[in-house]
Amino acid sequence: MQPCFQNMGYSVRRYYVDEFYSRNISYFLKGGKILDIGGKKKRKRGQFDIEKYDFRAEYVNIDEKTKPDYLCNATNINVEDSIFDGVICSEVLEHVPDPKAVLREAYRVLKPGGVLLLCVPFMYHIHADPYDYGRYTDFYWKNTLKEINFSEIAIEKQGLFFSVLANMIKFFAYEMQKERKPKNRVKRRLFHKAVAWGEKKAFELEKKSYFKKHKFFDRFTTGYGIVAVKSKGK
Repeated sequence: MQPCFQNMGYSVRRYYVDEFYSRNISYFLKGGKILDIGGKKKRKRGQFDIEKYDFRAEYVNIDEKTKPDYLCNATNINVEDSIFDGVICSEVLEHVPDPKAVLREAYRVLKPGGVLLLCVPFMYHIHADPYDYGRYTDFYWKNTLKEINFSEIAIEKQGLFFSVLANMIKFFAYEMQKERKPKNRVKRRLFHKAVAWGEKKAFELEKKSYFKKHKFFDRFTTGYGIVAVKSKGK
């Protein structure tokens, strides 16, 4: 999967989310029963679509317009224990007051050995859906998942300093585009080209070992992609 440099509405953050799920979907067995917490059946965000894979996907959402299979809060899903082979929770936990409660529920409904794929933002703008409660570090997620009894926890940073910077600039460009600014069409096109070039350059720089290992650049990230497994026999 490649970033959409020319599409001002496709953020750097969204690319990392799509890329994470596209790369890690192989953790789920074909034909498996998957629960998407907070996902949408229709009009999905981004490019990743679990419906294109050979899974039996079901959805939890508090918004009836998304046509969920379970119209309820993610902390109290009306299903039996240990019935899903996998759980997806994408860009949801920043919108709930108690992320631990949602993760406990994800653990409950997973079969032993079932896999949780989780994406959460970190250095990202406030976005209410319907509310925006918080941002948490990788340290928080690792310890919380361990506390709940998840195992084989793998957490990856989704971009470093330059990705955060490129994401902010691209959001600014998108807002400018909606307002049709700059007014001059040629200037607007040149501005978009400059933003696309900057985004491409950000990805190129972060592939270099110097920036990956540098303590300053490593302190920044757009968010985290997390894989965790429900302990067998639990």
